[in-house]
Amino acid sequence: MAQEQIKDGWIIEDKEMLKLAHERGRTVAHVQAKNEWITENKKILRLADEQRWTVAHEQACHGWTTEDEKILRLTDELGQTVAHWQAEHGWTTEDEKILRLADEQGQTVAHWQAEHKWTTEDEEILKLTDKRGRTVAHEQAKHGWTTENKKILRLTDEQGWTVEHIQIILGWETKDVITLPNKFKNFWKH
Repeated sequence: MAQEQIKDGWIIEDKEMLKLAHERGRTVAHVQAKNEWITENKKILRLADEQRWTVAHEQACHGWTTEDEKILRLTDELGQTVAHWQAEHGWTTEDEKILRLADEQGQTVAHWQAEHKWTTEDEEILKLTDKRGRTVAHEQAKHGWTTENKKILRLTDEQGWTVEHIQIILGWETKDVITLPNKFKNFWKH
C-alpha cells in the first residue's frame, strides 16, 4: 500500500514505514529514492534489497553524493559500490582508498571516473587493472588523455592493446614509431 501511494506522489518520512519491503526486499525508501527523494539518514541509506542494492545506491543513480566513507563502500551483489555509482554520474574523488575499490570485474572507482574524462598522473592509480587487463591509463587514453611516460605507454591488456596503441589510434604522435597489427587498425574508431 505505501509503495503504491509513493507512485501516486506521496512522500513518507516515517522511519518504520520507509523500511517496509516487498518480497524482493525493495523498501519504501528505495521506491522514493527512485523518484529522486533524498535522505541523509545512515540507517535508511544502508537498507538493501535482495541484490544488496541500497537506498544510497539508488540515490547515487539520481545524482546524490556523499563523502561518508562507510556509505561510499556499500556494495551491491556485483561488488559495485556507492562510490562507483557516484562516479558514473560525474562525482570524483582523489582519495586513494576509494579510487581502489573494485567491483567483481575488477573495475575500480578510478576506472569509472576515467570513463567520464577524469584524469590522474598517479602511476599507481594508472596501473590499476581490471579482470580484462585494462588499466585506468587505458580508460583515460580512450577519452583523449596522453602521456609520454614509457612505463605507462607499455601497459598491455589481455588482448595485447597498450596505452600507446590507443593514443596513436586517437591521433597522438610521437617520435618513437610503433606499428599497429592489422587487427587493431579500426578497433577504437567509432
